[in-house]
Amino acid sequence: MFKHLYLLFLAAFLFSCTDKKETLDVEPLTDYVTLQVGKSITYRLDSTVFTFNGTRIETHKYQVKHTVLQEVNNDGQKSFVVQRLLNNETATGSWANNGTYLVTPSENKIEVTTDNLRVTSLQGPLRAGFSWKGNSQLPFAPYKPLFDFSLIGYAMNSWNFSYTGFGDETIEGQAYKNIWTVEQNNEVLNMPPTASTEVATKEVSVEKYAKGIGLVYKDYQMYEYQKGTSASYMGFGITMWMISHN
Repeated sequence: MFKHLYLLFLAAFLFSCTDKKETLDVEPLTDYVTLQVGKSITYRLDSTVFTFNGTRIETHKYQVKHTVLQEVNNDGQKSFVVQRLLNNETATGSWANNGTYLVTPSENKIEVTTDNLRVTSLQGPLRAGFSWKGNSQLPFAPYKPLFDFSLIGYAMNSWNFSYTGFGDETIEGQAYKNIWTVEQNNEVLNMPPTASTEVATKEVSVEKYAKGIGLVYKDYQMYEYQKGTSASYMGFGITMWMISHN
């Protein structure tokens, strides 16, 4: 009798522990990506460009507004069309169309498709240290049509995305609660270059998502440096952070 009672108690205890674990793991990814038609987020955007055949570094400053335009349904899969509008640094000019992209939420991942290139930006479960191949659907060397990279940009489809932090954070003077940091890649070689540097590279991509808002920060740097006859850079960089949302 005692043996039977013990086994029943042990089974109940194990079931209780399992049940608690499952409850702790449940947090919808859509809490961190706002996808209602009419919702918008405006960002300050600093674009790093290389001019004069890559010998000069310039930072061009803008505001960019991302607005959810409509919901679409393809074979039962719900997606949202997001439009980008671009303005000058102080938004005193006219907003110009800067293209659209598609956001597709599902139970355990959020996919973003831009120019037919699909990235899994978030994947469940939301847990520190969890990782996934967010660029696995990209082709080999996706930037090849735009940049003749010789050192970087080839194996992007093997990047290992990872949740590297969670908590409250202040970004550019704005305080947020419940931010997940996603490190997509962090490879830097000899940057910034010195007079003796022959080659240098930077492939860095980090995004931050705030609960109830969405993407609030992005840093994406993809460029290389080669000394050659005249030191030159190739590639681009984008840093953006939220300044307002509705």
